Amino acid sequence: MTEKMPPSSSLRLAGFLWLIVSVVLALVWSYYSSEWWSVAVGVVAVFFFIEATAHMNVYSIMADIMPALQKREPAKSLK
Repeated sequence: MTEKMPPSSSLRLAGFLWLIVSVVLALVWSYYSSEWWSVAVGVVAVFFFIEATAHMNVYSIMADIMPALQKREPAKSLK
């Protein structure tokens, strides 16, 4: 039942790429802010920024911590 987690370096790389895409989309949104479709570009930019934060922080920390927790022996019950 233990799933192999991807290495944290690949998750950080994915987060870095999402961050670059979100910054580019934010720049496009700010340049075309008077157009009606730029609202969708801004929403997608915010979504990609949230995804980048999640990939670089949460998932990379889980990939570093989870293998250490899986190697520990389970605690014995006090019954």
